[in-house]
Amino acid sequence: MTLLASSVLPSFPKLQVKEFKYQTAHLHGSLSSRVCCQISPLCCMKITTGQFGDMNNMKKKLRIVKERLWESIPDPVKEFPWKKAEDMLLVQLLALGWKAFKWSVMPVFVYSSLSDVVFSISRNQELLIPLGLLLGYLMTDFLKETSREMFQSSEEKSLSRHLLAIGSFFVVVKFISICFAIKARVLLLHVANGGLMEVLWLWKHLVKEDEGDEGDFSSRQDASSDVAAET
Repeated sequence: MTLLASSVLPSFPKLQVKEFKYQTAHLHGSLSSRVCCQISPLCCMKITTGQFGDMNNMKKKLRIVKERLWESIPDPVKEFPWKKAEDMLLVQLLALGWKAFKWSVMPVFVYSSLSDVVFSISRNQELLIPLGLLLGYLMTDFLKETSREMFQSSEEKSLSRHLLAIGSFFVVVKFISICFAIKARVLLLHVANGGLMEVLWLWKHLVKEDEGDEGDFSSRQDASSDVAAET
């Protein structure tokens, strides 16, 4: 019994030493974590203020460089109407794009018309080709006159818009014809082709008239400027 008691009793101091070491280590870890938590906001504040100061310095340097570049530019370049030149360039680009669109419509229309003719011949419906073209021509004239009567305020200016609307209508007819049977489909295809052909013909004459009016106006301006120079 005495041996058992002597073997058991010395273990208690060892356990107390281990518990004390564990408590001190835990206390040291908690204190260090609290210190780090208290220090980290200060470090973050220092970093953000440093970055903000660098950004301000960069902005100041860029402003100084911009002012020096502006001072080094000659006065004729500064006085040049850049805004007006930009507007004129935009107008010219839009006009060029419109011309390219108009000229690209022609090959698309020719290819579509030829494919419709081949389709009609392959289906033994070639007799419907002239009938559809005639109906499309008559429908275009009817729609043009109707639009002129409905909008009499601005005939010449709105004629191009009317032609564009009529052409869009015939394009829709061309797409809708897919839903019909063979005979109705062939007839509607060539009605649309005849209408688009008449629209393009009227558009061509309208463009020629506009170009002639612009030429007359420019010649009148040149004549008036010559008279003013002589006087």
